[in-house]
Amino acid sequence: MLETTVLWLDQISATVFWTCAAGLVLIDLAAAAVVMQTRSREFVNRWTGRILAANLLLLGAGLGVPAAAFTLKLAARAVLPVFSASASAATRSKSAAAVAPVAEPAAP
Repeated sequence: MLETTVLWLDQISATVFWTCAAGLVLIDLAAAAVVMQTRSREFVNRWTGRILAANLLLLGAGLGVPAAAFTLKLAARAVLPVFSASASAATRSKSAAAVAPVAEPAAP
C-alpha cells in the first residue's frame, strides 16, 4: 500500500510542477505580448497585481506540492520497512500456527 502511495506521490508532484511551470510561462508570455501590442501603460497598471498574484500562486503550488510530496515520500520510505517486517512476521506466525501439529489429549 505504501509503495503505491510513493509512486502516486511521484506522479502527482511531477504533474503539478510541470503544469504550474507551463501556466507560469503562458501567463507571462501572454502579458508580455499584450503589453508589446498595445503599448498601454494603463494595462500595465491595471493588470500587474493580478499577474503577480497568479505568478506567486503558481510558484507556490509548483514548488510547494513537490516539496510536500518529497517529505511524505521520505516518511513513507522510513515507515515502509517497519510495516513490511510486521506484515511478514504476522504472516509467518499465522502459517506456523496452521502447520503446527495439534496435540492429542493424553489417555487417562
